[in-house]
Amino acid sequence: MATLHSERLARDFSDGTSLRRVLFPTTLTLHPGELTVLSGPSGSGKTTLLSLLGLVLQPTEGRLRLDDRDLTDLDEADAATVRRQAFGFVFQQPMLIEGLSVRENILLAIGIQGERPSAAHQAKAEALLADLGLAGTGPLQPRLLSGGMKQRVSIARALVKDPAVLLCDEPTSALDAESGQAVMRILKRVALEERRVVVVVSHDARVFPYADRLLKIENGQIVADARERYLP
Repeated sequence: MATLHSERLARDFSDGTSLRRVLFPTTLTLHPGELTVLSGPSGSGKTTLLSLLGLVLQPTEGRLRLDDRDLTDLDEADAATVRRQAFGFVFQQPMLIEGLSVRENILLAIGIQGERPSAAHQAKAEALLADLGLAGTGPLQPRLLSGGMKQRVSIARALVKDPAVLLCDEPTSALDAESGQAVMRILKRVALEERRVVVVVSHDARVFPYADRLLKIENGQIVADARERYLP
């Protein structure tokens, strides 16, 4: 279990002539066992905040810690190592590689860490597929799966390396209502039962009932922070 903490984390972007602040100083503590949803309109800064939390972007100011480890001033090589080891990412599109099997797509997360997937890794991949309702799909090509099934494979890929933090950017927006609900139930369970930090960026109101904590962002600032236990 690990806690992710940002202290006055902010980010500016340049348009070539001037700097524009897209995220104002933001202090958050994200706890294991809690599913946090970041909501807000397009351009509000929610994806920028997610990218800062996942070490994809460097902050203009502020600090980021995972438990007692300060992650702010890591060079790119060290930041990449922490990203691979401690963070899992799920995106709007599953981004599975056609030509590889479902199992091989999941095990890519191990290969990216510079390891050769072991028998234990392969067993874990199969266990994750079974846990996500995809038992028996390991040898299949992704083209044979529905959109919701592909997104569950991408969750398995993010979890196979056992990350402390799972960051999800609009994971349900390309799915129908039933598939989206299935994905959110999985993410809720991953947070609660596996005691991980899970953060979901979404503007889809259907996601909100699954949140333990709902953050609303407007114009680069958190304008609402609510905690409630929902029972979807």
